[in-house]
Amino acid sequence: MKKTRKMTLLANFLAIAIVLNIIESQIPVIPVPGAKLGIANVVTLIVLYVYSFKDSASLMLLRVLLVSMLTGKLLSPIFVMSLSGGVAATLAMGFFKKTNFFGVLGVSVIGSVFHCIGQIIGGIFVIGSTAVVFYLPIMLFLSIPAGALTGIIAQRFLIIWQTWHNEVES
Repeated sequence: MKKTRKMTLLANFLAIAIVLNIIESQIPVIPVPGAKLGIANVVTLIVLYVYSFKDSASLMLLRVLLVSMLTGKLLSPIFVMSLSGGVAATLAMGFFKKTNFFGVLGVSVIGSVFHCIGQIIGGIFVIGSTAVVFYLPIMLFLSIPAGALTGIIAQRFLIIWQTWHNEVES
C-alpha cells in the first residue's frame, strides 16, 4: 500500500511539474530570452525533501524529457540546456541538502545558481562557442531571487505536507 501511495504521489508531482513548466514557458516574466523563474523546480525540491535524491532526479529527468516531447523541442538546444541545467541543479541540491547546513531556502538558491551554470555548459556544447558565458552574470543575478522564491514556496509546502502527512499516518 505504501509503494502504491508513493508512486501515485510521485506521478501527481510529475504531472504538476509538467503543467507548471509548460505554463511558465508561455508567460514572459523575465525580459531575458529563455529566462524563467523556474517554478517547476519547486516540485523537484519538494520531492528531494519529501522522498529522496533518486526520486527527485528521476522526476527532473522525466519532466524535462516529457515537456520537450510535448512541446516538440526534444533534442533541440533548449532541451539540451534545460537538461544540463536540471542535472547540475539537482546534483547540487542533493549534495547541499545532505550537508544539513543551508535549509530548503539555501538549497533552492544553490540549485538555481547551478542551474544557470549547467545551462551555460549545455549552451557551449550546443552552440560550439564560449560566447554564451557572457550571459552568466545576468543569469546568476536573476537566479538568486528566483531561487529564493522557489525556496519559499517549497518551504511553505513542506510545512503543509508535514501536517498532512502526520494526520494521514495517525
